[in-house]
Amino acid sequence: MWRDDDFGTALRTLRHRLTPGEAGVPASLPAVRRVPGLRRDELAGLAGVSEEHLKRLEQGRRRPSPGVVDALARALRLGADEHARLRALAGFAAAPEPDGLVPRQVTETARRMLDRLTEVAVCICDATWTVLAANKLWHTDVCTIPDTPGRGRNVVWRAFTEAGPSVFQVPERLAGFRATVVAELRDAAHRYPADTELTSMVTDLRALSPDFALLWDAPPVPGGHADRLRVPSPVRGDLYLDLDVLTLNPGDLRVAVYSAG
Repeated sequence: MWRDDDFGTALRTLRHRLTPGEAGVPASLPAVRRVPGLRRDELAGLAGVSEEHLKRLEQGRRRPSPGVVDALARALRLGADEHARLRALAGFAAAPEPDGLVPRQVTETARRMLDRLTEVAVCICDATWTVLAANKLWHTDVCTIPDTPGRGRNVVWRAFTEAGPSVFQVPERLAGFRATVVAELRDAAHRYPADTELTSMVTDLRALSPDFALLWDAPPVPGGHADRLRVPSPVRGDLYLDLDVLTLNPGDLRVAVYSAG
């Protein structure tokens, strides 16, 4: 347990303590790093906050929200005791004990994003990449999913069980995307051990897809969400779209934004 009693100082200490390898950050140039542990931009990216916001937090010039504290704790790989202490330093009570189930509610923040982002295709997914909601452009231009609940609404399930032409322009993009979503699904399984549907889906994917089984058992590798897709639109023919993925906390949601580049 660290000894700092100031939130900003504690945050810097924890950032310096965690190595890029431990955080799952790909190695980058220069090979000799100027700072120990994670750089500020790396932690900001992992936690889903801006680098400037993180800088102000570390300097004590901004107060974090509970959701930001929790996102930082996850990115820093904190255990329950250290997570509780970081919350206390920020002026919040310890987070309630999780029930081990994947949150599957579309939060008000996510709903506002759907309502306001009307010029681009957007979908909201839970931590297992099951689509919970989407705007009109996403339904018409990007993907057709069943109206009823089920694995047909899950991005990872479809990526490993469906045959047909790939929307990825080069094989390396598909491989990187698959590695990334499997690593995220594995992290979700650790966070939500009591979620029977998640456990069942992983078991079935391992049985149905040798590629999934290999990735599930392999160490994490540098990947990334594909940032360029060729999507066959039933309305406008082939669309070339950029993909950006945001994480929303609280709620542990994924916001996928598809825009014409």
